[in-house]
Amino acid sequence: MNLTKKSSYGLIATLELAHASDSAPRSAISIAEQYSLPVSFIEKILHELRRAGLVSSKQGRAGGYFLTRSPGDISVRNVLEALGESLDLVGCLKSSSNCELTDCCPTKGAWQHIDQRFKSLLDSLSLQSLLHSELKSPN
Repeated sequence: MNLTKKSSYGLIATLELAHASDSAPRSAISIAEQYSLPVSFIEKILHELRRAGLVSSKQGRAGGYFLTRSPGDISVRNVLEALGESLDLVGCLKSSSNCELTDCCPTKGAWQHIDQRFKSLLDSLSLQSLLHSELKSPN
């Protein structure tokens, strides 16, 4: 598994929306400028998150994007999956795997266990918990 810039930027954008959840919607431009990210890429990401139902948008002068649910109800896994990321740690765990060792692999059980724990961790990390935890960077 290798997460893309899209996932990283998507998590940044949703954290910014979570941070602003009690105030006015945030524009893609303001999020992009705050982190020196490409505006068109942030707009594309927010559009994907809107299609997935995690964010919505409001048109007009005071418009922008906002979360459709409470930050505590949106997990990191929700964001990553909304952006089309594969969260399988190794290819053999995919249902479409054509690994020759599937039936006799001595490590498949270990990978399945690690994969389940990893996905549980992503489920347990909400946007709210990231905003208010020691996981947040100190800047």
